Amino acid sequence: MRKIIVAIFTSAVIGALLGTPAAVASLPDPSAPVKVAAVSRPDDGSGYVWQVFCKSGLSYSFIPASQFPLSPRFEEVQKPQTGDIAWWPEYVAIYVAQNASVISSAGYTRVAALGGEQPRYFRMKVAPGEGPGASAPSCDRSFL
Repeated sequence: MRKIIVAIFTSAVIGALLGTPAAVASLPDPSAPVKVAAVSRPDDGSGYVWQVFCKSGLSYSFIPASQFPLSPRFEEVQKPQTGDIAWWPEYVAIYVAQNASVISSAGYTRVAALGGEQPRYFRMKVAPGEGPGASAPSCDRSFL
């Protein structure tokens, strides 16, 4: 499933860039070594989701996609709303209810277009006094 999602997102980004020669020239060299953080695979979507939530004032301790359902900060929901997390065992993205799509660092993709296993959805538990604009977030995470 993760390979399908990554392939669709990658093709969407490349397709958007093909009309701009300068952008194509700036694509990373696929043969170059990739630095992998110890806490997360770079393509599991968790870093993007964490950054979006943190910068919105909804901070939580960073967790990789594989550990997402275990977090006490999120609860599974049956009827997703915009801003909920779409979760697959190896990938997470932010759900957009208006067009039944997910958004990741690569852009938007309709959930139906992904095929395969349907995601489970999780919603952040927000305590009183928390929320967008509640405080200036520090969105740096430690890799220790």
